[in-house]
Amino acid sequence: MALTVEKNVSLAQYTTLHVGGVADYFYRLTDEGELPALVHFAKEKKVPITVLGGGSNVLIADGQLARLVLKNELRGKKVEVDANGVVQYTVAAGEAWDDFVLETVEKGLTGLENLSGIPGTIGAAPIQNINAYGAEVGAAIASVRVFDTETMTFRELTKEACQFAYRESVFKTSAGAHCIVTAVTFILTPAGTTDLSYRSASQSIQKYLQEQHITTPSVSDIRNAILHVRGNIGMLRGQYCSAGSFFKNTIISATDFTHVEAIVETRFLEQHKKFSPWYWALPDGRVKISTAFLMECTPYNKHTYGKNRWRGVVGLSPLHSLSIVTEVGATANDVDAFVQEIIFSVKNIFSLTIETEVNFIS
Repeated sequence: MALTVEKNVSLAQYTTLHVGGVADYFYRLTDEGELPALVHFAKEKKVPITVLGGGSNVLIADGQLARLVLKNELRGKKVEVDANGVVQYTVAAGEAWDDFVLETVEKGLTGLENLSGIPGTIGAAPIQNINAYGAEVGAAIASVRVFDTETMTFRELTKEACQFAYRESVFKTSAGAHCIVTAVTFILTPAGTTDLSYRSASQSIQKYLQEQHITTPSVSDIRNAILHVRGNIGMLRGQYCSAGSFFKNTIISATDFTHVEAIVETRFLEQHKKFSPWYWALPDGRVKISTAFLMECTPYNKHTYGKNRWRGVVGLSPLHSLSIVTEVGATANDVDAFVQEIIFSVKNIFSLTIETEVNFIS
């Protein structure tokens, strides 16, 4: 199979942070059948393969990258409905995530509406186990089709094999790092119960529904509410040059939380009152803390760096602390240095190491 692989392609144009270096080799993947030949090409050139979807959850290093970057542009959907009306949707990995969510909502299907407005592609969804407003995509996934670059075969991974956890999956471990996602199968139900379990300090979803006089929200109402909320916090594509939430929320033991709570009560009562609830007890006894709240207790908060720019080109969205934004002239090194400053500041105050959600590619 003849492949037309591009050389020396700037990757900044393909990321939402608008930073990043130059790939030695670049290919637009439109046919999964080309993957075996592409793997052979990469082995011949002695470079690793990196798959790029919507470019919304990555920080790509500056300079020349000795990689074959595959821009995932696989397209297509297959729909099957059983006798009970349960819908099985198989969607190619290169399809736009939010376009698919909109399609399911318009069909009155429940399961993905809380994940509305998230940028990126279908293929990234299981890798990240995208999570928002009380929902995670793993709950709606039946299986994931992958190409295994080690065995050179296509495989169908069950939900269990994907090992979904909070913003984690097998694909982010050594056991799944050699798998390229080509399609995802979802199980969705019609006229199901909408999920209103999510609670935030602003209770913004509930407020929107109340303002619209909606007492029994449909899946379409929930999507509209979430798009409204995401727009208000600058988390819709195109509002800022951002990778979305740069950090995960922080999960710690109950013992460690006691230490954090004591610091908050001693030093940050104003933030405690303003941003409560900022933590949630988990079923396993651990506690999930809003990393945005932790950042609000440091010099690296949206009030300071939402207005100003560190090194003049990197800062935070004025609407959401977790969203790192860039200006013209920013580099990946600028972003990374700013991230390290934030991590150090939180650790210095709370003795906690916050984790990034964004994937670093060097």
